[in-house]
Order: sequence, then structure tokens, then C-alpha cells
Amino acid sequence: MSDWTQKLKVQHLRLLICIGEQGNLSQVAGMMNITQPALSKWLAALEDDIGLTLFERHSKGLRPSAGGRLMLEHARRILNDLERSRADIEQFKQGAQGSLLVGCSPVATDCVAQALLPLTADYPTLRLQVVENVMTPLLQSLLSAKLDVVVGRVGGRALELPLNYRVLYTEPVCFVSNREHPLACKKSITWQDLLDYRWIVWPTGTPIRVSIDNALVEHGVMLPENYLESSSMSVTLNMVQASEMVSILSLRLAQRYEEQGQLAILPLPRIEQKGSVGVFWRKNETPSGVLQRFLIHLHTTSAGDESPA
Repeated sequence: MSDWTQKLKVQHLRLLICIGEQGNLSQVAGMMNITQPALSKWLAALEDDIGLTLFERHSKGLRPSAGGRLMLEHARRILNDLERSRADIEQFKQGAQGSLLVGCSPVATDCVAQALLPLTADYPTLRLQVVENVMTPLLQSLLSAKLDVVVGRVGGRALELPLNYRVLYTEPVCFVSNREHPLACKKSITWQDLLDYRWIVWPTGTPIRVSIDNALVEHGVMLPENYLESSSMSVTLNMVQASEMVSILSLRLAQRYEEQGQLAILPLPRIEQKGSVGVFWRKNETPSGVLQRFLIHLHTTSAGDESPA
């Protein structure tokens, strides 16, 4: 069997991605300015060379097969790498010392910021971009090479992905409110006290939500019916500060906000359901010098600022 990778060109990768997104050869042919017969012939020849059906034919069009989804994943990563190379070279010509694209979940913003400060001192002309989101889309962007590294909660399906990871720290979660909240003035409160107020919680399936759901089960408490879900730390912070709503945060982040006078940690007995924050990066790739330095700073700042368990 011939080496089909030798025949592939950048335009072919774009064709594959377009077919995967549109699911219709006629539409793709029109969009890419080629004839449908030529497109069909090329796709059939590629599948024959690979020895794999990439798209399954259905009455409503084409759908990627399992092998096709794997091929599309690689195609997207290759194109993203090429675009990254173009941008890096242009930045290098202007004096940049490299680039780093960081994905960060809201729970990890504190440790990421502390690691980036010394990194920017190491590389004063570094091209740096930080994207904040929940873990699922961040990890998908990491797999497709849109990001170099992701820092956030470790758990769930994240550990099943083909990624390297390292746990940075483990900590409990806690309830928070605004500083003038009726519960913030008490020496101790119960779960029943919390049920008198509306909760803002992380979306279902996120690691911190799993932690609080497990804690509720352990204490025989049901999640209030009128709870709100938010994956935005800034939205949650603003809503808690402006109302009598309560929310759940990792202890380290809550302590930071309390020190800054923005929130109060409610005196509920310690929730022993702990969550781990870690860093993820791609396997089978040698990390750049910038990424290696960032990983070192993450480890140093996290180890030096552990919250009590």
C-alpha cells in the first residue's frame, strides 16, 4: 500500500474538514470551486489509498465514520499548527520570543496568573493569549492544537483523553456569599440554613459540580429547585455580591476573594469532597521551551501557596 500521506496537500485537508462540516458533496464542490465529480473521485481515491471508509453515505448526505472522525481530528490539528506557524514566524520577525496559548477554567485563574507573571519576566516579548472557559471545550481546543496548555479541574472524562496531565493541588470546596449576607454573620450554619437562599452552581458534569453533588448526597440534602447554573466566574461574583444568593467555590479561590473583601466564606462545616486542579498538555509532542518554563512556574507557585486541607 502506498504512503497516502505523501499525496496530501493543505487544500486536501481543507476539503476533508469542509465535507465533515457540510455533509454534502454538492455544497462542498460549490464552496471550494471544483466540480462534484472531481470531488467524488478524489474522496474515493483517498479512501482507497488509506484503506478506510471516511464518510458513510446516508439519504441525507455524508456522515464521518469512526475512522473519518479520527482523520478530521488530525486534519484540524495540522491546519491549526500551520496557522500557528505562520503567526509565530510573523511575530518572530517583529522580535517576539515565542508564543503560548493558555486555556484556563475559572477555578484556576489565580494559579495561572501567578505563574504567568514570572513567565513574562523570563520572556519580555512573549506573545501570550489566555482563554477562559469550562474544561470540555478547552480540552477539545487543546487536542486540536488551538491551545498549548490547559489548567483546570482534573476529573471526569478529562483523564480518558490522550493528554499528559499533572495535579497541581487538591482542595475542598465551600459556600460563599456577599459580606453582609445574614448567614455570613453567624458563627456556624447548617445545610438547612442554606436552603433558605437561592444557589448559583456550576453546570452539571463539571468537576466542581460533581464535588458538591457528592457532598449533598453524603449529607442527605437535595439541591434547591430554584438554583441557577453559571460557568462564568465574573457573572457569579457579580450576582452574589448584589443579592442574597449563595454560591460554591474552591477553597483557594474563595479565600482569595475573601482577602480582597469581595466575598465571605460561609461558616458551614468543611465540605470534605475535594477537587484537584491540574495542568494538561498534548502527548507525543516535545513541549516548547516557553511551555516547559510555564509548567515549572505553575508547579512552583502552586506548591508554594497550598491551602490547608
